[in-house]
Amino acid sequence: MTRYVCAAALAVAFIFAGPTTGWSQAPAQLVEQRQEIMKSLWPAYYQEMARVVRGQSTDMPGVASRASQASEALKKAGQAFAPGTGRDAVPKTRATPAVWTQRADFEAALMRLITETDAIGSAAKSGNLDAVKAQWLKVAEACGGCHGGPAKSGGKFRFEEP
Repeated sequence: MTRYVCAAALAVAFIFAGPTTGWSQAPAQLVEQRQEIMKSLWPAYYQEMARVVRGQSTDMPGVASRASQASEALKKAGQAFAPGTGRDAVPKTRATPAVWTQRADFEAALMRLITETDAIGSAAKSGNLDAVKAQWLKVAEACGGCHGGPAKSGGKFRFEEP
């Protein structure tokens, strides 16, 4: 158990303070970077997963590949939530102050989404559609850990779009 906790702590540290965090970038650049990543998640990765879950596609290898790519994108997005990139510095950000004032909760929510996304990839690799469908619900729930739903919605860590 101790090894698991240490590994999880190391993973969180790497995601949020890795060597390519871009800490030297201007706050506006980091906000733009994370917004581009977050806006790309549905069309680039999750939409095809949803098509498989709905029976509109049978591309299980595509689900596995997109899950891996989505996890990597989420890790990059996590690095772009650097201190000093809130609305006080960059008014166009939708990140709420809770991203920084409740940092452990934010990091846990992001790690959960990464973990659940990795798990849907594993389920897809197994070829078990029922497992993919069950895991999809967990991915969707993890997405709601930061915001309430569609792109315009708000939530604990994201302001609603005007």
